Amino acid sequence: MKHIIKLSVFLLSFILIFSCKTNKTKTEKLITERIQYDVCIKSPSLDYDWWIQNIEGPQRDKFINFIFNAIDENKVKIYNINHQEVSLEHVVSNLFTFDTIHLQDHGRKKQIIDTVFVSNTFDLKSITKVRFDEKWSFDEKTLMVSKDVKGFCPMLVHEKRSSVPAVELPLFWIYADTNANADTNNKFLITKKIQYDVNIISNDKSCDWWVNNIETSDREYFLKTIIDVASKGKLRTYDFFMNPLDKKKFAHLLHHTDTVLMQRLTEPYENFDTIVKVDFDQNSIVKIRFVEEWSLNTQSFKFYKKVLAICPMIEGLDDKGNVRGYTPLFWIFFDESIKNAK
Repeated sequence: MKHIIKLSVFLLSFILIFSCKTNKTKTEKLITERIQYDVCIKSPSLDYDWWIQNIEGPQRDKFINFIFNAIDENKVKIYNINHQEVSLEHVVSNLFTFDTIHLQDHGRKKQIIDTVFVSNTFDLKSITKVRFDEKWSFDEKTLMVSKDVKGFCPMLVHEKRSSVPAVELPLFWIYADTNANADTNNKFLITKKIQYDVNIISNDKSCDWWVNNIETSDREYFLKTIIDVASKGKLRTYDFFMNPLDKKKFAHLLHHTDTVLMQRLTEPYENFDTIVKVDFDQNSIVKIRFVEEWSLNTQSFKFYKKVLAICPMIEGLDDKGNVRGYTPLFWIFFDESIKNAK
């Protein structure tokens, strides 16, 4: 009898575990197997809130110094764009520039001499961007986005100065060591909150398909699911000013009419009002804005991103088809506590 009870308990536990895994599999959907993009980690504007395209100074320095100290101590390997292992010395040596300048000697002979000036463009303070290579998936019910960071690449950025153009140099790639201890106790919190935008449609045909881009069919399914689920009112959504959107307000966001003032083309050219029907075009969503928490495993060097909120961004065009700017469509918070947090 005891054996029968034990067997029954075992079978019940197996069924529950299998059921959970099956349900998770059914709701988890791949967005893209690969996407690569850059994130600014030093704010491009003093007017921005501290978490917008920024990691606070002390934390940013701590993160970068930790990476380079680990490289010096051979705790992590680094790779070039061809996935070949390289040394830090090799990376830095490529950043030295040599300029030969012709000068005239002030002595009696007044001869022309060559002087070589050596300059080094490598400076840890100039690492203000990070490039990521990731796999994205999402839960079709909750819309929770998950990012599996395959690798990350610190970038050296030199801003434009007078006649000198801006330069962005990818330094090296770091990939997680799958054989290292993945214990969560080894995690180093990089930032509790960072906001940035990612392009999901690329018009640059010279780039690989995964650079700032999600393939058309996958992108359309992802965006359609977001709109469909959010419009049903089962999830909390917010406008740009963090006001809650109910089903009626959300429907108005997608389909509404506007009264536009126009002028007649014939004399006396009087003004008149006309009603314009505005229907939302899913293809106008060209970016996704993310708010995330970042951390790094100090042994495996696995980079973790916890997505706290997402916001589809609409591209605005002028009459000539030029990009006028980007407008947030609506916010979905997976962690409500950060909605109004400063």
